[in-house]
Amino acid sequence: MTHNKTLKQIAIVGGGLSGVTTAYFLARAGFEVAVLERRANVAEEATFGNSGLLAPSVVQPLILPAITRTAFSNLFKNEPPILVKSGFNPSRWRWVRKSRREYQDYFSLNKQRLTRLSAYGQMLALHLQEQYALEEENSQGLLHLFRNPADAERCAGIENSLRQFELPRQQLKGQDAIREVEPAFQSVTTIAGAMYYPKDAAGNCVLFVKQLRAIAQSIGVQFHFSQSVKAVRPELGGRVSIDVAGADGDSTLTVDGVVLAAGLQNLPLLKPLGLSLPLCPVQSYNAMAAVKNLDEAPNTALFDETYRVAIARVGNRIRVSGLLGFLPRTELPHPKAITSLLKVANDYYPNAANFNTANFWSSTFALQPSGMPLVGGTTQGNIFVNTGHGAHGWAAAVGAGKLLADAMAGRETEIDSDGLLVSSVAG
Repeated sequence: MTHNKTLKQIAIVGGGLSGVTTAYFLARAGFEVAVLERRANVAEEATFGNSGLLAPSVVQPLILPAITRTAFSNLFKNEPPILVKSGFNPSRWRWVRKSRREYQDYFSLNKQRLTRLSAYGQMLALHLQEQYALEEENSQGLLHLFRNPADAERCAGIENSLRQFELPRQQLKGQDAIREVEPAFQSVTTIAGAMYYPKDAAGNCVLFVKQLRAIAQSIGVQFHFSQSVKAVRPELGGRVSIDVAGADGDSTLTVDGVVLAAGLQNLPLLKPLGLSLPLCPVQSYNAMAAVKNLDEAPNTALFDETYRVAIARVGNRIRVSGLLGFLPRTELPHPKAITSLLKVANDYYPNAANFNTANFWSSTFALQPSGMPLVGGTTQGNIFVNTGHGAHGWAAAVGAGKLLADAMAGRETEIDSDGLLVSSVAG
């Protein structure tokens, strides 16, 4: 990655998890930073759909080996783990084919890289919570459950490749063993396998981002809300002009560098520069329900491998989030997504809450075919990207923000950045 050591003033497009964490770490590195966000506050789009997992052990690139077959069969299921609109969409299926190739060729390597990044990001996030005495809604420990033997066997193979990270884990055999680590678990659902990760955690990602925004402001970061970025234009002399539309009219901001951390909104900003990102919009779905029975509410986080759904206690509420939706963007989840979320919640904690009366919503994430985040520079030397962390990418996004800030400052990164920072995104 090429470092431009003349960068002083940095604008960040996007006030979500990636944008705010990058802003904080850049300010700590001595940059003047301004964040441009089209909403009225931070964490109101993709970040609002983050599952809240701080879980390096369970994180993996969000790609599936048989997604085409699985998606087709799901058209006829009432409780599918993947939702796909019927009909042929050439760009979507090109992305799916690339995803399948990435799985076949690079999944194990990418899993190791993502675990390295997430373990680093979890450490940073927990350190920030402790350093600034942030309000927490964290839970400790994570159950990783497998409904079918094939998933259990596949993940067992992955586990063996992760011993280098020294992440503690325990194989659980049978419901009694599960209840020893999670007494509230009262499921009668057939489980083919289970792992327990005592160092993984879950919490309130939105609350974390909002508190980190206040800290970033206290060290000089400026936040400009209701500001929609319309264009990013490299200028002579190595600076960048940013055309912004706001409530008070249009304006232009000129800075030394730009970090694009706005998910899918990055695409139209890069296109006029001859740059493209291999991103696909993918929906994730969420439910939030008030705890009804404290004794039967989860104390640890839970991750269902088949549905890729996380369940976590958030204060006096329970959050259920995940699934994959290759559907047109909507504010409310597809009815089948709601049915699937309810199935997973009721399968594991049927008496913890009245999940049928939960609040439901959907969020849209930008994902690469590899399932890896896209972080680093572009062929325009002072334009950078930080995107593609997915619904379970809290830890990875924090780690990526620190890696990018260090790279932009010309510092040696604290962990091996191989495979985590791209040297340049080309068209």
